[in-house]
Amino acid sequence: MSALLAGLTLLIIGDSHVTFKDSLLSILPEAYTQAGAKVVTYGVCSSTAADWVVPTSNNGCGAYQRIGIAPVGSAIMTPTAPPPITSLIAQWHPDVVMVVLGDTMAAYGQKEISTNWADEQVKTLTMTLGHTACIWIGPTWGEYSPRYGKTDKRAQEMATFLKGEVAPCTYIDGTQLMQPGTAKTIDGVHLTGESYKVWAAGIVQQTMPVLEKLRKP
Repeated sequence: MSALLAGLTLLIIGDSHVTFKDSLLSILPEAYTQAGAKVVTYGVCSSTAADWVVPTSNNGCGAYQRIGIAPVGSAIMTPTAPPPITSLIAQWHPDVVMVVLGDTMAAYGQKEISTNWADEQVKTLTMTLGHTACIWIGPTWGEYSPRYGKTDKRAQEMATFLKGEVAPCTYIDGTQLMQPGTAKTIDGVHLTGESYKVWAAGIVQQTMPVLEKLRKP
């Protein structure tokens, strides 16, 4: 274990990419814990940014809470609302909140992103974080499937949109962490275990310098 992030408490929240075994849920907490941080992770699949402020009951596609590097079990598959970010901050007192969101607001399969709606979603969350530092991880590439309709073009469009929206959060562009066409998925959106490892490695590489600066002296 290194001491690069010793004393830092990191709260990770997000959609299905941090909800299931062999997703980012199984990789990021280990990496940051190994660097000395205290990590708490909450994932609710299909959740959008505002759902973490004004919780609405999810459709039951999966929710998970992981404290530290506890073994990852099965997600809760009953309709579950994300815990309000204000209560999570009050409970865990994180130095940094890491947000893994983008795919659920990209309107895959539709003609265009509803930018007004997406802007409201993002701002609702960032404004509620108060003075807590944050890092926002945008979506990465997928593969087209009729189920979700995710395309490289829309993923890129959403990544670019978020870049201009998530301030004061530090933005990490997921499409810059993998080469287009290299992401392998199980359904068009959710990556294979191996592709999640590649994406996670890029996230860790890009976020470690940011987290080191935010660590309490």
